[in-house]
Amino acid sequence: MTSSSQQPAARRGFLASLSAALAPPPIPEDDTGPLRAPKGVITAVVLAIVGGLIYLLQGVMGLTNLDFVVTSSQQAYTDQVTKCQQVGGIGDAVTGTSPTDLVDTCKRMAPYGSADWDSLRSVYLGLFVVFVVLGLATVTAGWFLRTGAAWARRVLVTITVVTVLGAMFLQISGMVTLIATMAVLIAVVLCYLASGAQYFLRIKARKHA
Repeated sequence: MTSSSQQPAARRGFLASLSAALAPPPIPEDDTGPLRAPKGVITAVVLAIVGGLIYLLQGVMGLTNLDFVVTSSQQAYTDQVTKCQQVGGIGDAVTGTSPTDLVDTCKRMAPYGSADWDSLRSVYLGLFVVFVVLGLATVTAGWFLRTGAAWARRVLVTITVVTVLGAMFLQISGMVTLIATMAVLIAVVLCYLASGAQYFLRIKARKHA
């Protein structure tokens, strides 16, 4: 029977083994041979480009269908206002008490005028432009990962942070966006661990040699 005093040592051993497996291998002393991107980096290139193309496609489709997106939002708003007539209206006009979900929704709604819809249109326009920029930047950075460009890794890290924060605080997320973000995130991880990290270190060392 294993004593409790032995369990921490076993846990440390597992963590040490995991850390050793993920750490980049040491750079060979005579590192003058041909240098090829490892499989991890090639996989990262593919994932980053796929993620970037998804961002780009979202942005382009959004810009192309901007009028439809705004019109759909207006129609959804009108339909909801119609439902709210069951409880008296929207905002302070609500007088009903049930159904509770409908009452709560209607109380949170505010009247929308033409200026509000123009503002919403501007928000959608800016958002779709951001997706286009993110897509182009991600595809470009992903392509240059294969050359060991340090700036490409930094760009992908920045894009990952921006998209994750956007999903958390601005609720800019969806299944398609989540897939793209996860693809880019995995690409970043592959470039900072094990053979991927070693590849970038070797490229850096050769540039400073």
